[in-house]
Amino acid sequence: MSIKIYIDSKSGAKNIDISRQKTNESNLEEAKRLWNKVIEIDEKEFNRFEDFRSDDRDLQILVTHTIPSRIEKNYIHYNLNSSEDISWVSIKRMATEYLNASRWLQINFCKDSTRQTVDENVQRAMLNFHLNDLDYEFVKCKPSKTLYGGKLLSRKEYLKLDPRKTRKDIDTFGSKQNKKIWIFQKYAKVSGGHQDNVITETQHFLQDADDFVSKNNSNNFFIAQLDGEFIERMLGGLRQHISSGSNVYVGNSEEVIKWIRET
Repeated sequence: MSIKIYIDSKSGAKNIDISRQKTNESNLEEAKRLWNKVIEIDEKEFNRFEDFRSDDRDLQILVTHTIPSRIEKNYIHYNLNSSEDISWVSIKRMATEYLNASRWLQINFCKDSTRQTVDENVQRAMLNFHLNDLDYEFVKCKPSKTLYGGKLLSRKEYLKLDPRKTRKDIDTFGSKQNKKIWIFQKYAKVSGGHQDNVITETQHFLQDADDFVSKNNSNNFFIAQLDGEFIERMLGGLRQHISSGSNVYVGNSEEVIKWIRET
């Protein structure tokens, strides 16, 4: 299921929203292929759907987990006495119903792009596109690094110090000669429980970045790249958590690109 990246707009929020929807359309085409495959399975080779095995991992997960889980949630509605009664008949019936539904409805039953790291891929692509002339290269941060206690730690080192896992990994790393840029990336369109957690996570990142900069050389720069209507409204308050303004920054994608270009 291929991720579709759209970066035609200067707005990171708009690019992410469109990329999510284009990716969902791609996911639907893949889902239709899989639904057809489910119907074509010769169940005589596997007496129980739980025993189904395939080289196509997506197909195997669909048959042994995704569809059964959806049926189990409403087994009474499907005229089953219990979840134990789910069988190949139920599995194939569900796949058939998906295929017979209108395209308008089908897209609600394919993989959701919000689970495919579309957001950070769009934000990273925007950095590479708009800062290409400066010879920067932005990539997924591997191996994982986490800011904690004024240090840049491997995931293993960090978990020893903070078993509660209050910090999130850095998403993107960029470099140019001896200049290193570490970027925490998030998208939050509307308010809610998860989005409130994002605010706390961002505060931790900015405070930890300040702590690191106060103890180390100036070749490391730390950025919180935040897009989405909700979280962009919080940027003013988040900036109050920054002391090392020359090496730590928070803004939306357009602002981040401008800041890197001018730094």
